[in-house]
Amino acid sequence: MAPDEPHGEVYEEKQHQTAYIFDPSEGANGANRPAKRRKVSKRPSNSGAQQPDAWLTFQPLLAGSENERCVRLRQQLFEKSWSQIDERIQGILRKTNQSTLDEVTAFLQATPDHASRGRIPSAFIITGPNLASQDLLFEQLSETLQIQVDAKVVRLRSGDASNLKAALKKIIHDVTARETADDDDLELSAGKDGHKYLNYDLEALYAHLKSSPRRHIIIAFQDSEAFESGLLSDLISLFSSWLDRIPFALLFGVATSVELFQARLLKSTCQCLYGDQFDVEQSASIIEKIFKAAIAHSEVPLRLGSSLVHNLLERQRDQASSIPVFVSSLKYAYMCHFYANPLTTLLSDDIEPNMVQAEHLEAARYLPSFRQAVEAAIEKGDVKQARLLLNDDRHLKTLLRGCLKEAHRWSLDVLRKLKILTAGKGVSTSFTGLYLDAVSHGIDLDRITEFTDSIKRMQPTDTEAFLSQIVDDIKNGDPSLGLGSWVNESKDSVSLFTDMIAEIRILQADAEEQGNVLRSKYNRQTKVLRTTVIAQKVQLSQDTATLTKEDKSYTELTDKLVEHLKETLQCDSAKDLCFNELWFYDSKAPYKDVFIPRPRGVVERALSRPHDYLNCSCCETKGDHIVPTLPTTAILYQLYLETGSLINVADLWSAYFAIVGGEDEEEMDERAALVLFYRGMAELRAMGFVRQSRKKADHVAKLAWKGF
Repeated sequence: MAPDEPHGEVYEEKQHQTAYIFDPSEGANGANRPAKRRKVSKRPSNSGAQQPDAWLTFQPLLAGSENERCVRLRQQLFEKSWSQIDERIQGILRKTNQSTLDEVTAFLQATPDHASRGRIPSAFIITGPNLASQDLLFEQLSETLQIQVDAKVVRLRSGDASNLKAALKKIIHDVTARETADDDDLELSAGKDGHKYLNYDLEALYAHLKSSPRRHIIIAFQDSEAFESGLLSDLISLFSSWLDRIPFALLFGVATSVELFQARLLKSTCQCLYGDQFDVEQSASIIEKIFKAAIAHSEVPLRLGSSLVHNLLERQRDQASSIPVFVSSLKYAYMCHFYANPLTTLLSDDIEPNMVQAEHLEAARYLPSFRQAVEAAIEKGDVKQARLLLNDDRHLKTLLRGCLKEAHRWSLDVLRKLKILTAGKGVSTSFTGLYLDAVSHGIDLDRITEFTDSIKRMQPTDTEAFLSQIVDDIKNGDPSLGLGSWVNESKDSVSLFTDMIAEIRILQADAEEQGNVLRSKYNRQTKVLRTTVIAQKVQLSQDTATLTKEDKSYTELTDKLVEHLKETLQCDSAKDLCFNELWFYDSKAPYKDVFIPRPRGVVERALSRPHDYLNCSCCETKGDHIVPTLPTTAILYQLYLETGSLINVADLWSAYFAIVGGEDEEEMDERAALVLFYRGMAELRAMGFVRQSRKKADHVAKLAWKGF
């Protein structure tokens, strides 16, 4: 046996190596030889062989009868509509961060020579708790500082710097990388003796700066509080020791406060820094600006309903989602509407008459708002109009064009009336809440009554300021909402409000001459309490103080204003308009399934009722009855639900084999059943239902309970 041992050892060493078989006869003609791989350019090809509609991703609707031109037009409408909105959103985000950019730039430009101070200039940017939304801020800082401060900016996240060596590699790589399309090439300076440096040695960075000098090498710690305090202290100390040769500057994104951040560092480390604190605008105010530009703007092609927008805002507030996620949610809502609604082609100004198919008109007649219009015409006794709508396609097209123009007028009307409601201090609800309520339910009499009651209780100075604000809004509009001046449409209102302002000023002057305070009968100060003693009992009664002539005139003026507002502020909801389905979207289902997934519920349903997903007869059961034809993992999950916190694997195997093997053990071989059992247990473990128990070797621990 001794001579065979070396052969056995050789076999053991080579049994896991790959073996290849060469057969020259297979590729004799060279036809099957693989093509030689060549390095190709990353630039897009301008070849005309590409399909002209390769970019088309929308699918034909109307049971496949929608022609290709309409499909292309729907996709173009979506891309054009969203590009306009995205441009406004990006403009808002850049303007929001502009003040912070200017302050940080001015701070770094004013810093003296690094070596003379011996401390690293540092900017502490208070970003707030939603640090994920500040990616754009640090991207803008990087672009601005490289141009205006002659600096090289390196952005560091906690995931990029697991240790000191990884952080230094990242810094040196980003500073010395060539500004070309090939990011893999590094341009590292070498010494006179041709010495090559390690990729984490700051001597390499120093050598590089000799040939490419920069005023600052800025290290931006975007999520500085996520770094280990020891690592951060080591980096700052190392930068300080190289400060006489490398002009370092630091940016820190701080979510809490500078004091708490300083407490995490060593005192010796803090002494290496000097800088200033910079505050940024918080995400709540940014979301409000985006809401006005992307949802409430007068030029948006699609109005989003209150149910959907409330879900977006609640998720933004409760889950502290980033602003890009909120913007992506809006884009997804637009995509769902234009992708799934074939009638959106009618919103285009470029649509040709021959592009409207008979299927489009048939689908329009099935809309709920069209049915309501026909029923309203019948209730008014206009049967001829109802028949024309149902039978005459030309008449229906005319109604469609008129309804789309009316929708635009309705949008302007709602925004103008909301500007009046938000002009004073009488309404405690924010503009966002007022807009969503107005779109879904209109501006009803209850809302107007609440508003006018607050106006009645206003002081004359507040009423004057309120009217002045309304006149200013009518004359100048609101650029954030896309509203221009509407003086021509509201000449009577402007004249009335202007006259009221003049009358209030005259009444105030007359009251001051007489030593009185101007007030209306609705003012609380005109209510007085009278005390009467009758039969040794004290009775309190409320009475109205005597009003002066000026007070009565001011009360009449207030009543006149209230009546005018009640007449002009009422407005219908979007759902009351005919064909609102073309430009109004309020579905929550696609958004919730995509942005608020429920993987746990889906997995539990799939394992409890696999027939819902597989749709096969073998998995169809009644109730919770377990049949052998179910998938192995589904059977084990049903047994899993009946167990306690610790599961005996042997007992689980016995129960499983009793189901699939049967009493006579003829339905499935025990070996095959054991293989499926092991695979099912591995799948349950991969999905997080069980894990190995530390208490007993032959048991597994239960980790999840259904419904919890």
